[in-house]
Amino acid sequence: MKTTLSLFAIFLTLNGMASNFQDTVMVDDLWQKEKNIKFVPNLQDSLLSNREMQITDTLPTQKKSKIRILSSSSSGLTIIGSGNDTEIEILGNHKYKNKKNKGYRNFSGHWCGFNFGFVNFTNTDYSDYSASEQHFMELDYANSFVMQFNILEQSINLVPRNNFGLIVGLGLEYQRLRFENKHQSICLDENNRIMPYTLNPDWKVKRNSFKTLYLTVPVLMEVQFPARLRKKVYISAGFMGGIRLHSKTKIVYKNLDGNKKKDKNSDNFNMIPVKADVVARIGYHNLNIWGSYTLTNMFKSNKGPELHPYSLGIGVTF
Repeated sequence: MKTTLSLFAIFLTLNGMASNFQDTVMVDDLWQKEKNIKFVPNLQDSLLSNREMQITDTLPTQKKSKIRILSSSSSGLTIIGSGNDTEIEILGNHKYKNKKNKGYRNFSGHWCGFNFGFVNFTNTDYSDYSASEQHFMELDYANSFVMQFNILEQSINLVPRNNFGLIVGLGLEYQRLRFENKHQSICLDENNRIMPYTLNPDWKVKRNSFKTLYLTVPVLMEVQFPARLRKKVYISAGFMGGIRLHSKTKIVYKNLDGNKKKDKNSDNFNMIPVKADVVARIGYHNLNIWGSYTLTNMFKSNKGPELHPYSLGIGVTF
């Protein structure tokens, strides 16, 4: 009788200790035909440090599976092992959730890195200029390039398989546009309108360029496959906004005396302050091929020719 009373007293003591812990456990019964989540309030593992709790599936028609959980500290539980296609994930200190996406790595987009490509104009319109002024901004495509330095990225997963999501970020885009006609640059006339500017024909012009710098903000959707592999093929597409930070012309030449000179002219050249690009890329692991097309005109309305830059290149992500 004394032994029975002692055991009963010990049981009451342990039960009182367990009642001091308050938490919520979510159980997902995957063995049933449909999802059944039970919310069990006011329940938490009351085991002390270095003790373990075992959860065993004992259904006779199922292969037995076991989940072992070690009670480590007040900060949460440590997962030791799990059964078929299911795991327990600790979310903070007070929530344990059964999860089906075991084996899928966290979604991480491909934006941060360096891109290099060639740039040219399309959908041009010089109808407001005379016949002698047509195509004065035609580019030397082989020597006109764009470099993108993508420095910040935030990836937002949208599906349970962690292979499709939204990417936003921040970067810098530098364009160096080399004019096809080395002896013709651009300037603003008395009406603040972009006009061709003819250089001294006796100068030996080495380089004649128009340079721009933008702060870029992308909004991209990206899909990755196969979902379970670390090195994946990915396709992304979306829009990229650009805020113009700087623009200038630069002419490198030798004058009549044979002296090397550099003429630089920094101005906004009636460029619109904000541009919008549509962008797309396809890649594998850290390498990709990308392209972009600028939806907005390069210059303000009636202040310059209608020009829409497009780019195509390769990139490396970090």
